[in-house]
Amino acid sequence: MMAKSGLHVLSSESVQIPWFDSIFADIGDEQSLSQSLSTFSGHLKNVMDIRSQSTNQSLVLLDEVGAGTNPLEGAALGMSLLESFADSGALLTIATTHYGELKSLKYSNNAFENACMEFDEVNLNPTYKIIWGVPGRSNAINISEKLGLPSTVVSHAREFYGADSAEINEVICAMEKFKQMFQESLYQTQHHLLFSRNLYEKLLLARRKVMEHGTVQRYRKMKEIAEAAAMARSALHKKVLQLRTYKTQSSRPTRANEKPLLNSESKQSTEKTSPHLTASRNSSGIDIGKPSVSVLKKDKLPEVGDRVHVSTLRREATVLRVDPAKEEIVVQAGNMKLKLKFTDINA
Repeated sequence: MMAKSGLHVLSSESVQIPWFDSIFADIGDEQSLSQSLSTFSGHLKNVMDIRSQSTNQSLVLLDEVGAGTNPLEGAALGMSLLESFADSGALLTIATTHYGELKSLKYSNNAFENACMEFDEVNLNPTYKIIWGVPGRSNAINISEKLGLPSTVVSHAREFYGADSAEINEVICAMEKFKQMFQESLYQTQHHLLFSRNLYEKLLLARRKVMEHGTVQRYRKMKEIAEAAAMARSALHKKVLQLRTYKTQSSRPTRANEKPLLNSESKQSTEKTSPHLTASRNSSGIDIGKPSVSVLKKDKLPEVGDRVHVSTLRREATVLRVDPAKEEIVVQAGNMKLKLKFTDINA
């Protein structure tokens, strides 16, 4: 009824609320002097009306089913009525009873379940907490004693009640305590399980963030390395082009008595095709604009380790290797190793 009214239902997670087409109730004392109805007759009339109108989608509430008559007959009639409602008379039937026979239905029919109201043994008051799986027990004698019934009457009542009945009540009481302990342990376990689940989800989230951060950092490092490699390749390519230009220019022989003459038109063409020759110095600060004439003599070749003057670079270099047959020489000029012709150096 709370759910159908739009109210929040006090329950644990993942609860399914059944949908009832009708709700029927037999609660209270329906005895009537005008209609010559006793308590039993009044209850029975209501139960008959409910049985004729209820469907397999109905909710039926019965208070003290089978009460108001001989306990044995009332219990037998109550058991039969409850089994009838369980078979096809209602989707859910909730009944209260003080009959032990009705409490035993659970152990012979799986359609039934016991439940009781928790009772405070110290204050002799109900706590209004439902304990599932445990049949309720009567506290009439204890409540009567609390209400001030003479002790002699209470003592005689306990004697009349009998030891067997007292033992049954003790067993039920032990079951209630065990059920309470189980419920408390179950609640603590569920609480710890929920806490562990939340902690596990937080750890998964942190792990995912760490992995994402690591992926981003690796991508950034790879990008930086790729950019640095691209810049290095570009710089190396430029150096190779410069060295090839130097080698091409230095391998052209120049006669000592011939002066290079360039008119304005040929000079512009040279500047367009060879920009490295128009600059006075390259990126290393080397003057490469005006190659000089070699005066190296074949009968006086330098040896490894000698210092020679490279006319195309206009600087000193150290001899690393000499090849008289090919008229080539390998020198070290700073960080550069150059293979030159004899005509490119001065002794």
